[in-house]
Amino acid sequence: MKKHRVFLIWTGAVLGVVALGFGGYGWLGQKQVTARDKITIAIPGEPLNALLIIAKERDLLSRQGLDVTVKDEFSSGTGARALEGMLAGDVDVTTSADTAIVFKSFARQDFRIVASHGSSDNDPRIVARKDRGITKLSDLRGKRIGTPKGTTMHFFLHVLLVKNGISEKDVLISHKNLEELPSALANAEFDALSVREPYVSEATKLLGGNAVVFAETGLYVKTLNVVARNSFIKERPEAIRKLLRALIQAEEFTRKERNQAMKIVSGKLKLAESDIAALWPDLNLRISLDQRLLLSLEDQARWAIKNKLTEATQVPNYLNFIYLDGLKAVRPEGVKIIH
Repeated sequence: MKKHRVFLIWTGAVLGVVALGFGGYGWLGQKQVTARDKITIAIPGEPLNALLIIAKERDLLSRQGLDVTVKDEFSSGTGARALEGMLAGDVDVTTSADTAIVFKSFARQDFRIVASHGSSDNDPRIVARKDRGITKLSDLRGKRIGTPKGTTMHFFLHVLLVKNGISEKDVLISHKNLEELPSALANAEFDALSVREPYVSEATKLLGGNAVVFAETGLYVKTLNVVARNSFIKERPEAIRKLLRALIQAEEFTRKERNQAMKIVSGKLKLAESDIAALWPDLNLRISLDQRLLLSLEDQARWAIKNKLTEATQVPNYLNFIYLDGLKAVRPEGVKIIH
């Protein structure tokens, strides 16, 4: 009887320790959930944002310990608008194309590029009306062309005209919000547009058989970049590293599961899978920081200054707009910027 009593006491003690252990584990688990990094992100809706779209839709951000809120009000329109929102404090992180970064760099120095996550040398395109006598690029001379001001589409139009021997004085360039341009072209407010997807497809469908689309592969390499305020980077460096790890996982998924990746992007952007499949070979979806990015930023800054699109007179030092430590920590071989 005595032995039985001792056994019961011993068993109770063991169970008590186990219970405490599980209780402690549950408390730690709850603490981990509470300690998850909360961040808000703007993801403008375009195919080059594929890695961020996939990272969110595949729950890769959450698995890295990020509690992410995507601000849908920035899903349409340009990356310039999302960049404005980030600088205003509406979101912690956004993605922005190189041109928008250039224009902001003339006025502010309190943000940095964390990494490039997508590039394409065949992204902006010209959509024109055949009934305006436009069947080849040289026919743009004397025509009204719409494009969002200070964007990659604006810069692409510039280099396209130069290549085809057309001065900007030989055309009438007007600016309008990106999402308004397809209907403006359909209503004959413009003869042609310089836009990106999904607005190329939208304008083409609105015009039907009256549309002609011009692409110039290799003329200009557009780069999309993850951007954050300096204060956020300084205060939350681990959140930046978690974000980059999730994007690298999205990159690996995209490489291994190409068809599934295209399906995810197609569904999110509400573009036909055939349209995404046609674009996909032009998308370079890789997390990196490349020297080419610096050269492109400088080139576009010189264009903006020369054409008096800014009051600035000097090209900024774009090394000051690059945050290297985050990518160095998670993918050092992806940093190819000379500094």
